[in-house]
Amino acid sequence: MANTDNRKTYMRDGKFTPEFDELVKEKLERWHVPGMVMDSPGYPTNLNCASMTKAFTAAATSLLVDDEKEFLVMKWDTPISRLIGDDFVLSDGRYTAEVTIEDMLSHRSGLPDCDDACYGIFAKKPDTIKDVTIKLRHIPLIHPLRAKFDYCNVGYVTIAHMVETLTGQWLGDFFREKIWKPLGMKSTFYGPEDLRQRQGLDDLAKCYHWDEKEKRLFEISWGEQPEGGGCGEMISNVLDYAEFLKCMMKKSEPFSEKGHNELIKPRIITNPDEESKPFMAHRLYALGWEVQSFHGETVIGHDGAVDGFASKMFYLPRLKWGLVAFGNKSFADQALDGIAWALEAQEVWDKYEPKPREELFPNLPQPPIPLSRSLPAYVGEYEHPGFGKTVVNLKDNKLEVDFMDRTWRFMLYLEHVSGEFFFVEKTGYPTKEVETCRAQFRIDADGMVRSFGVDHIGRIEDKWVWFEREKSP
Repeated sequence: MANTDNRKTYMRDGKFTPEFDELVKEKLERWHVPGMVMDSPGYPTNLNCASMTKAFTAAATSLLVDDEKEFLVMKWDTPISRLIGDDFVLSDGRYTAEVTIEDMLSHRSGLPDCDDACYGIFAKKPDTIKDVTIKLRHIPLIHPLRAKFDYCNVGYVTIAHMVETLTGQWLGDFFREKIWKPLGMKSTFYGPEDLRQRQGLDDLAKCYHWDEKEKRLFEISWGEQPEGGGCGEMISNVLDYAEFLKCMMKKSEPFSEKGHNELIKPRIITNPDEESKPFMAHRLYALGWEVQSFHGETVIGHDGAVDGFASKMFYLPRLKWGLVAFGNKSFADQALDGIAWALEAQEVWDKYEPKPREELFPNLPQPPIPLSRSLPAYVGEYEHPGFGKTVVNLKDNKLEVDFMDRTWRFMLYLEHVSGEFFFVEKTGYPTKEVETCRAQFRIDADGMVRSFGVDHIGRIEDKWVWFEREKSP
């Protein structure tokens, strides 16, 4: 991969150059990342793989599809409801019998990314992957089937539940027996508890987040998310993941050649409305893999990101060249992108900026319309059949809504703008990253506050999710 003209050379004779070391240093400093590991070579530090787990969930499914003796009726286009019955029901009954395995694995089911509906380990009753699958019947679909790409973690949770149901095995055991052991991935685990029992936590990387206000890194706790099995949970290192990439590049066992081809066959365009960048085609999604073309070379890969960690893997099949990288800080994916695509000259993504109040409420009356009730009247429990229960509290004369029992813990801090509308800061914990959105309360004819709506829950943007009051005040 030699560079020409004014481009720097980052690899020579299959090895990273000093210029590459400088690039890494620059990106780590730019994005405040305390550490990063890459292959090749690598160090056996264990990190959270996050959504890079998805490639393994899809690969595990391919083993079942290939096993015609045990799973004769199972194909990529088999409806999920045919395999797990009433565990899989969608809010629009027309699609329950139509959504297939490949629809879920390629994020084209019409479901939104509804992580906010999932109860995490801090809940009184944490969700299992079966619980997450069953509650899909209460999640509104945002697009018709196969009409649009919408990244949906719970789709992979559903596939994980399907694999466990059909095999009678915990997904971590299935991964280890059918994939990790054959590939020699001896330092790969399925969740912190699996790592704790098998090896201990001595080689587990610490995770960090950058506080922009205080201009410092602070350590955060490792996130355990067993309810997110299938879309995340794997713990591994660059050396083990390099073995997986070699398998993908060589199209070797334990997967069949047909299975390999299906895993990387594009199913849908992820960003059809974006303008393509020079020398780069639109990104496509296959089964647990993203596929795109850059300078005429096919690039196949996937990213991962959770609080305190980011990861990236990709390979160029024609050149038989691949890269795996991990960083132990939230938004380290910005640095990983800068490094990985510098090998092919792509710019780093811009950092996400929350929408200001003026953009969310451009036409407020002056003076604003006052609230119809005093703030204590809005306090209480509210519930949505899919997104569960939440509590509106009053603190320091401001309303706040508690979602600290979810997979991704967060609070909503409400600031009144006009009438029953509020400007919302959605603050994630422990990172304290902020997104902004709108909230509204509805008042019945009797003057009682009956429901609470928010327009950005579960990443269902511009579509309101309404929580109804459990009991009359």
